[in-house]
Formats: sequence, C-alpha cells, structure tokens
Amino acid sequence: MNMQHSQTQRLLRKVDCAAISLLIVEDNDASRRLVMELLRAAGFTNLSFARDAEEAIEHLQAQAPDLLLMDWGLPGMSGLELVTLIRQSALTPDPRFPNPAIPVVMLTARQREYDVTSARNAGVNEFVIKPFSTSALLRAIASALVRKRRFVAHESFTGPDRRRRRVPHTGPQRRAEDRDAQSPLNADLGALRGFMGGEVDIVAVNEVVLRLMQTQTDAHEFRLSLVEQASQSLNQYMSLFGSLAEPEVVTVHLDALIRLNEVPYADPDEALNIVRHLNALVTKRRTSRRYAI
Repeated sequence: MNMQHSQTQRLLRKVDCAAISLLIVEDNDASRRLVMELLRAAGFTNLSFARDAEEAIEHLQAQAPDLLLMDWGLPGMSGLELVTLIRQSALTPDPRFPNPAIPVVMLTARQREYDVTSARNAGVNEFVIKPFSTSALLRAIASALVRKRRFVAHESFTGPDRRRRRVPHTGPQRRAEDRDAQSPLNADLGALRGFMGGEVDIVAVNEVVLRLMQTQTDAHEFRLSLVEQASQSLNQYMSLFGSLAEPEVVTVHLDALIRLNEVPYADPDEALNIVRHLNALVTKRRTSRRYAI
C-alpha cells in the first residue's frame, strides 16, 4: 500500500492541479464538503459542485470541466444514467454535453463485481468504493487525468477503452475472451460442445464437471486465505501500536479487505499484491517504532 501511495504521488506530479477544473456531483452535503476539502488540500482549487444530475448537466454545458467526480446514488437520475447520457452524445450530438469523452470517476458504496462491470460498461473511467482513503480518491483522479485511454464510440460501447493496455500483453491474458481462448478447461468445454450433435459422453462430461467444481473450490480457498492474511496484518498492527495506531494505516487495511472481495477470481496477481503491500507497510511501521524506542 505504501507503494500505491508513491504511485499516487508520481501521478499527481504530472497534473497541474490548480489548472484542472473538477465538477463534484454529490447530494450528501457532508460527503461533498469532505471530498472538496480533500481535493483542496491536494492542490485542486478550481472546484464546482452539483447536488443532482440535472444541476450537473447545467454545469457541464456552461463550464465544460476537465473531470467529473460523481456519486452513483443521486436523487432522480442516477450517476450511472448520467454517465450513459454523456457517452451517448458521442454518437448522437447533444448540446448539453460538449465533451462526451470527459473523464468520469464514480464514487459509490457498491462493491459487487456486477456493479463494477456495470460502471465500466456505462463508460466510467475509475471506480472508487466508499468509504475510501484520501490516497484512493487521489489515485483514481490522477489516473483518469494522466493515463488517458483511447475513447471508443460505437453502438455496442461508448467510453474509454475498457482494455487499459495499449501494447500486446505477453503475460496472463486478462480479457474474458482471451482467457477463454487460453484455458485448457475451456478447450475441453468447447470440444464437448462440438460433440453435442451426437451422443452425450457421460464420462467426459462428468470429468469436466468435477474439474470445474475443483477449480471453484481452489479459487474460493485462495481468496479466503488472502482475506485471512490481510486481517492478521491489521490485527498485528493494532497489537503493536494500540491507541497510537495511525488512522491512515487502518483505513488502508480496510480498503484492502474491500478490494480483496472485489478483485475478480481470474486476477490472482492483483490480490496477492494487495496482501504483499499490507505486509510491507506493517513491517515498515514496526521497524520505525523499534528505532524510535
């Protein structure tokens, strides 16, 4: 997680925070004030806000901000519906939305994989889960501004390219269709499907079913093991520091536990990295405490 903080700082150094205009769309007054204070502390001064989608549309048309930071659960039209309207204006021009490709960072308490997928399919650039740390918020904003992705305008999908890599990926395939093409198990499934015009091979089908069940069990046990390690890391930190524990470190652990439940089962490397960063963070704090004593 300390590595992620450094990454956030590197991204922010590439952004002229004072020159960037941000529109914050949040109906909860306390949440909106908190977000705006966090942004001001980071150097963003050109800030405006809206309490609902209709008010946000007026700002978008009049001011054309550089980035839209928006809550999903707005009253009336939801944040996701507003993003969909903005992206659709790339296909059907709408004077209310002068920049259909505006970067959008979505804030939400939703954390199911289905919700993350829905947001990406609607054209959201980054997805930040509440409650979030300052670092998580700034990282999402900086990433949306710096790591610009090709904008796709097609009837089937309009928004930032959902495939983040622009060069051929030589490691494990990440897109579903790539994984399908590479997986031996999916090859077996494809072969079985090809035989469905004749008699059903009961033995072969049963073997594939057993392999599928074992794969699911292994993935579930792997995820539970990582959640347990993250929980132990937090427990170790609290045992070491007690009342002197830093809120930021605790928040990082809570964010990590949420993220571990969000990361797709098909992406074990990211889940492993989350736990490694937690362990490195606690080790660093423990070493600092030893020297202080």
